[in-house]
Amino acid sequence: MKPRSINIFLLDGDPSGIRVAQISMSTIQAIAFRRNQLKRVRDTFPEIERPGVYILIGADENEPDRLLAYIGESEGVSGRLSYHNSNDKGRDSKTFWTDTVVLISKDENLTKSHARYVESCLIKAAGGNPRWSLPNTRMPSDDAGRLPLPDRAAMDEFVDQTKTLVGALGWDLFREMRSAPAETDHSSSTSLKNAREESPVFAFRGEGFSAELQIGSSGEFVVKAGSKARVRTTRTIPRGTDAMRKTLLEKGVLREDGEFLVFTSDYSFSSASAAAATVIGASANGRILWKLPDGRTYADWEASQDAAGGTSDQA
Repeated sequence: MKPRSINIFLLDGDPSGIRVAQISMSTIQAIAFRRNQLKRVRDTFPEIERPGVYILIGADENEPDRLLAYIGESEGVSGRLSYHNSNDKGRDSKTFWTDTVVLISKDENLTKSHARYVESCLIKAAGGNPRWSLPNTRMPSDDAGRLPLPDRAAMDEFVDQTKTLVGALGWDLFREMRSAPAETDHSSSTSLKNAREESPVFAFRGEGFSAELQIGSSGEFVVKAGSKARVRTTRTIPRGTDAMRKTLLEKGVLREDGEFLVFTSDYSFSSASAAAATVIGASANGRILWKLPDGRTYADWEASQDAAGGTSDQA
């Protein structure tokens, strides 16, 4: 991660409407819009007729708390999107699709091979966030979009910027929610290490669970590998929490181990309460349940940071 300056143009002045995002001094352009705005986007931005990559986003009807993202490429993105939009049957049906992100190059130097390479890299990168599923039926092969070394270097930067732009537009599809297991993780980023050194360790313990948490580099709440969650859940467990626990079990982030569910890797949550609820298998106020060794709650610690001029982390 590195500092970036991003410009977002709102076509209608609506933050939820048609948006165009660009990183300063870069040639990549991301256009985000709702599915039902496709015709207007085609009329307004003829550049989407060029080669590029696109992401079709929507919710999983069977699991409302999980999102879907279909990642594709085409030498004519506009035509490909029109095909998806008109085909509501068969294998290529994208009935889940509600939002779109199109990624193209402003300098018109992007080719079909470049787009295939970017598509392959993005599909692999999206596998790091258990909250998302990819309905792609055909996964790109290892030699997809084989490129000369200089082109690969340029497209690797394109991929890196794509991840930033998609996140800035409101979707955490490419956010790495888990790290390698603690006993084998020798490649943590410097920023994450520094954040861990600065953040105290909070604990949440009780019958059937024992977990530790630290604040990550981006203010997220990271439950540490080896933490133990309660196997059983209550009848009043929030549906989202129940779905999240099932997803983490499916993805191997949680593993059944006797009387516990063990975190096989670090995993970041958007709030202290979401982390606590996942650990205990019930509704939970993480702001008062996560505690420091001296007995102070996360809320107490956060207040002390504000008093000292620190940054406030939202629960």
